[in-house]
Amino acid sequence: MTVYTVYEPESDDANIAARADRIAFVKEGFSWPALFVPALWLLYHRMWIELILFVAFFTAVPWLLGIGTQAEQIFGWISIGLVALFAFEANDLRGWALQRRGYRFAGIATGSDRIEAEREFFTAWLPQQKRRARAPEKTPAAAPARPPRTSRSSDGDEVIGSFPRA
Repeated sequence: MTVYTVYEPESDDANIAARADRIAFVKEGFSWPALFVPALWLLYHRMWIELILFVAFFTAVPWLLGIGTQAEQIFGWISIGLVALFAFEANDLRGWALQRRGYRFAGIATGSDRIEAEREFFTAWLPQQKRRARAPEKTPAAAPARPPRTSRSSDGDEVIGSFPRA
């Protein structure tokens, strides 16, 4: 069973099909492409800030370690570990990048593959959008501000939740 986090761009477009085309499904878990070609994975998903940080880190670490065979070996092990860590966190970074671009969390979808997860998500999402399109948005009238009510017992003991104040 594969789990996807679903992100929808914030828009007031009345065309449901156009909005559905822009929905992004982000697979939860490990990303194999991000393990083998991390820079290309970042380019493909247009994650520019993360790409700049990735390149800056991998150019700064050898400079910090210095010159020599031992420094090259240490850099090799550090880079293997960091690329593996990146592969575990790549899809979460993609979700954050989508939120930065104005997408909002729309839900979770599960299925044996992406097609089944999309089918499950859209089966629940489409009726909600049709109801939202039918119901006109009502703006509630501004209610007069009232001070919050405080409840005190008659003998002066104040009770917060289920526990009396000592």
